[in-house]
Amino acid sequence: MDEIRKRFAEVSEQYDQERTFLIPCFKDFYQISLPLIEAHKTAHTLLDIGAGTGLFSYFVYQVNPKLQYTLLDISPEMLSIAKKRFMGLHNFAYLEMDYREKALPGKYDIIISSLSIHHLTDIEKTAIYQQAFRALNPGGLFINADQVKGRTSHIDAFYKDQWRRSVIESGLGQAAIQQAFKRTALDHLAPLSWQLNELQRIGFHEVDCIYRYHNFVVMIGTKH
Repeated sequence: MDEIRKRFAEVSEQYDQERTFLIPCFKDFYQISLPLIEAHKTAHTLLDIGAGTGLFSYFVYQVNPKLQYTLLDISPEMLSIAKKRFMGLHNFAYLEMDYREKALPGKYDIIISSLSIHHLTDIEKTAIYQQAFRALNPGGLFINADQVKGRTSHIDAFYKDQWRRSVIESGLGQAAIQQAFKRTALDHLAPLSWQLNELQRIGFHEVDCIYRYHNFVVMIGTKH
């Protein structure tokens, strides 16, 4: 994870500004799951795994500002941006840790993650899904907005080519484009079907993909 920590430290200041250029389905990607969160009336606590600058939590906050938020990330630079974003709000806590090496602390009603778990190997993905299941309270909701691998090499290449084209044509500066392309070397994408099966095998219920745009997906699961 040292390389991941380094790369995201380098881009922490401009990270949020670049999101709309780098995610062609930006609005749907971050907002499609919000009605589920809004409907979870009994929820009190939320954990954001790989929270970065707190962008996903920011959207969740718009529909449920009363939750107790815990933002967890490996990068202190990214978390510093999150702290600025939520400055003055007393229902936010921050944890700097590598969630591959330590168990998720505490128990939560909602656990979310965005564009973080795809950096893990398949074994590590299974481990964090198991951790998330254990950390959820009964009735809890898990949401992972992430990138996945195409089912075939041809489709996977198509997704990647379409993404590169959209980024090049987005208007983002050349230096930022090259940095974004370089960061893809850190990715370990896994097929959506395999990840949904893993979530079910671990014990999640109501497992589904509620949104997909090429290799950008939003997966959910609940704990009975």
